[in-house]
Amino acid sequence: MLFTNKTVEVESREFKFGTVAGVALGEHGRGRQQVFLPTPKGLEGAIGGLRSDLTIGLTKAGRPRINHGKDKDMYLALSSERGYTRRGNGVVKVPVDQAVELIARGNGADGDAGRIGYWDVVLVKAKEGDVFRVTWGGSGYGYEPTFYVVHNDQVLEADQQEVEDLYESLGLEMPFSLTFEERRMVVDLEEWKTI
Repeated sequence: MLFTNKTVEVESREFKFGTVAGVALGEHGRGRQQVFLPTPKGLEGAIGGLRSDLTIGLTKAGRPRINHGKDKDMYLALSSERGYTRRGNGVVKVPVDQAVELIARGNGADGDAGRIGYWDVVLVKAKEGDVFRVTWGGSGYGYEPTFYVVHNDQVLEADQQEVEDLYESLGLEMPFSLTFEERRMVVDLEEWKTI
């Protein structure tokens, strides 16, 4: 299963040996890094949300690619891109005690030289109970972080003000703490690590 929190378009790339269809995570250029994931023949259009018919495999060289197939493994492509910003870089975090299997990482940036702000995109293999906290690029402009929780072969989404309600509705214990300060729910940043 493959979940993407941002819709990506299948595009064709020309190489010396021919044309390859795939999706791009991140951007090309100064201060940027892009990961290109080849896709299977016949896969066209946009990929977004949870796709139980897609999975991640490896090329002969060991690079990740998108494959058709149904398996129990859950893969997440999480982007922290929100908008052009001079305030607040976009990052993806997990609780300090949560193990992470990072498959690929890319990033994008704002400004010609990529020095105004940046945002990350990660491809990870997840397991039941994993939680990911996406702090959006431009968070300094009031964008609340979004939490993605893997539960029962689904990826559930809640913003920071709703995440406690999400865990309560699932009957699960939160693997992190929240406090109510100045009419807002906040996390203890020392409990989180950047992927």
